[in-house]
Amino acid sequence: MNTSRESGPLKRAWRAVDTVFEAFCILCLVATLLIVLWQVFSREVLSNSPSWSEESARILLVWVGFLGATIGFREGAHIAVTFLVDRFPATLRSMIDRVVQVLLLGFGLFLIVQGSQFVVDAQAATLPGTGLPRSVLYLMMPVAGVMLLLYTVLQAFGISTQRYAEPDDAAEIG
Repeated sequence: MNTSRESGPLKRAWRAVDTVFEAFCILCLVATLLIVLWQVFSREVLSNSPSWSEESARILLVWVGFLGATIGFREGAHIAVTFLVDRFPATLRSMIDRVVQVLLLGFGLFLIVQGSQFVVDAQAATLPGTGLPRSVLYLMMPVAGVMLLLYTVLQAFGISTQRYAEPDDAAEIG
């Protein structure tokens, strides 16, 4: 939906945050790939696998899971079973959409609150392979929650968060 609400400083600000968020997700994915390749190479060729590699890849995989799920939500790529809801009258569909948005806001808040609590609770423990605090495993929960809240609020105000819509999808949106 290309409305005047999407233009101006607000759009530039959230697009900048969104771009950094997406770039970080891609960076985590590439880092995971490189770490796993190094681990396999060092184990098979050098016969000496580094102790930090498996744990680092696991941390990054958890991060990519949270970040990627949020990007999937942004793009509308999540699984939605709508065959029943699509048969409802437009008013009821609109009400269901609002309920879903409220539930998503609640889930985003849950990720922020619970994820922050996990980060705080796990600071004292360290991971054996890297020596990092165990809290790094949970660090992306509140970040994903904040981004989920941002995308949900933008969508609630009729602002499209999709960046990679197919031409046919873009016609449906706007």
